[in-house]
Amino acid sequence: MTDAGWLPQVSSSASLLISIAALAFTGLSYKDRRRQDRRDLFLKLHERLVEADLQRGRRLLFTRAQTVESVLRLRDEEPDNFDLINRAIAMLDVAGLYVARKYVDKQDFLAEWGGVYGRAWLSADAFLTVRLGDLRGGRQGWPYFRDLGIEAAAALGPEPEPTPASGSPVADTDGAA
Repeated sequence: MTDAGWLPQVSSSASLLISIAALAFTGLSYKDRRRQDRRDLFLKLHERLVEADLQRGRRLLFTRAQTVESVLRLRDEEPDNFDLINRAIAMLDVAGLYVARKYVDKQDFLAEWGGVYGRAWLSADAFLTVRLGDLRGGRQGWPYFRDLGIEAAAALGPEPEPTPASGSPVADTDGAA
């Protein structure tokens, strides 16, 4: 008769090793899936930001909402255009939320959208004054647009002077992606 006392120990050790390997594989799979999910969400966000209605809203913000008076005129006389600007800023706020919560990578987002985001923030003062003046209780509104806008605007460099070959800059500064 032979001694088989080692068999339960080997079996127990093998089970432990298999469990550790499975846990490691699960962790790697989770990390890879999370990276893919963040990439997919970034792509969806990018696709949404380039849709025509949001581009038009940003263009209106850049060209027709420089003063409180012009924003009030838009609100009263052209509510559809006022709403387009509102939607564009609201979507930028959602993008800022995604960045703040790390749903999308901040560096990737700013590399692709930082210029437009910063210019939108710099152009939005009059619109925000009118739009957020409607909120009760002094709420700030669009906190993620504010936070990321300040950072994106600070990263903007000075505008280059136009060269004789290039002429004057194009009026539509919504040139991202």
